[in-house]
Amino acid sequence: MERFCVFDIETAPLADAEVYIVPPKPRGNLKDPAKIEADIAEKTAALLERAALDPDLCRIVAAGWDCDGRAESAVCEDAAQERLLLERFWTQSRGATLVGFNCLSFDLPVLLRRSLYVGVPAPQFSLNKYRPGNIVDLMQVLSYQGTLTYRSLDFYCKRFGIVVPDEVTGADIGALVAAGDWRTVHDHVRADVAKTTELAQRVGIINRVDVARRPACVTARHHPMERPA
Repeated sequence: MERFCVFDIETAPLADAEVYIVPPKPRGNLKDPAKIEADIAEKTAALLERAALDPDLCRIVAAGWDCDGRAESAVCEDAAQERLLLERFWTQSRGATLVGFNCLSFDLPVLLRRSLYVGVPAPQFSLNKYRPGNIVDLMQVLSYQGTLTYRSLDFYCKRFGIVVPDEVTGADIGALVAAGDWRTVHDHVRADVAKTTELAQRVGIINRVDVARRPACVTARHHPMERPA
């Protein structure tokens, strides 16, 4: 019987992302040194804000997955926890068809690149949206590989009447990490996995009875959510 693993990740910019960004050029019509400096600073800030979406400039701060009804999730405050999470994810998902939302363009490239950077062995995947192998990208499925408009996970949840409590969006993650609000980050990634799982069921990608899921962490002693007060 085919195995499925529904997954999602959350990312934030690397602490030293600015080191790797090519300095932007100011607008050509600017002559005043102060205005030139302000323009460069504004463009640099915009690049840094987008670093969370760049596989070479971001890090994984949370991930969750549901492999055959067993749900796990964790946050990563540092590279050591990120390494543990990646090792756990690749182990749990081995041999399963991976199911995500926009995972061919974002989640999997980030997972593969971060595995490379932190030294975790990872499987080889084809990220070709037309021949993805054992990967199902629900965004590609619902858009018929780009024939229709690409829409967000929350759009489809609303359209299908899927209700999963979630107070934030992916755009909030960077600020939450900076504020040290790991609980909310953790709750959000779990919610996105639940949304993706139900959406996959609704469109017929996976078909199984709902089972009790017990959220777990990579290891309790490395999971900030599990630390004693």
